[in-house]
Amino acid sequence: MTENTSASTEATQQDSKERYERIGAQLKRRREALSLDQGDVAQQLHLPGMVVNDIETGQVDKLSSLYRRGYIRNYARLLDLDPDDVLAEAGEDQLPELQEVLPASRREWRLERYLKISTYAIVTVAVVVPLVYAFLAGGSRMLDRDAGSPETSLAQTDEAAGRSSKASTDGAPAEGPDSSSVRHVSASALPLNPMRPSREATAEADPDMNEASGPSEDTAVEEAGPRPSALQLELLEDSWIEILDAAGTRLEYDLLRAGQTRNYEGQAPFSLLVGRSSAVRLQVNGREVTWEGHESGDVAEIAVAADGQVTR
Repeated sequence: MTENTSASTEATQQDSKERYERIGAQLKRRREALSLDQGDVAQQLHLPGMVVNDIETGQVDKLSSLYRRGYIRNYARLLDLDPDDVLAEAGEDQLPELQEVLPASRREWRLERYLKISTYAIVTVAVVVPLVYAFLAGGSRMLDRDAGSPETSLAQTDEAAGRSSKASTDGAPAEGPDSSSVRHVSASALPLNPMRPSREATAEADPDMNEASGPSEDTAVEEAGPRPSALQLELLEDSWIEILDAAGTRLEYDLLRAGQTRNYEGQAPFSLLVGRSSAVRLQVNGREVTWEGHESGDVAEIAVAADGQVTR
């Protein structure tokens, strides 16, 4: 069974190689008829000369299946050939299957889980318990201070004043420590005028100073910089995606699968490298983004502004 499968795979690979060799020979004949060399083609297609040579010799197994058809399509257009007729000879390529890279053993996964639990327990004992103790100790000190609050002082003052008044009525001067306490009134017993924030009072007292105080908060927010833009990417087919924002921050650099939807936020314009144009659907700040050649399967390198405008 294994030998039959291996033989079938080898036959398929050999057939695919022969088909791409015929395509490469066709492109080479057309290039020579137009008096172009491989260097001219590589310069116009922005490809290394080695890639152009691999296409003409049919050594496309060195190239990713996501890019080889786009390279051949662009090469055919450069030579004024119909790309669909040229690629009809190649048939359909099968995308590589995803493989698990460096799978973690179950033992390592358990050890990592135990380490996380231990870390949480240590942090709880070292941080949370002292905080709870400090909170409880601070609350007890607040209760102690409440025992000598202004209300208690006011009650004591009123009691002392009553004793002093009674002594004066009887014709005897007030003596002892209680007589001096009558002369002092607790601040909590005095009526307080309502106070407004100093900023508001200053603004009403001097309007000119308020106008010259500086820019408002809204102006400060505007001077802080432009608002970030929202970019949404929906994958209709598998495709390689690379995204950079205006600040040079790389937002994506990976092979994304069909059915995925990704959302990014950064400074516009966004620079995108799409392995297959027809495999993606773009939106910027809620606006649908399209460009010339969007429906094709070519590689696209575009810049998308905040208003959805596309430059290449």
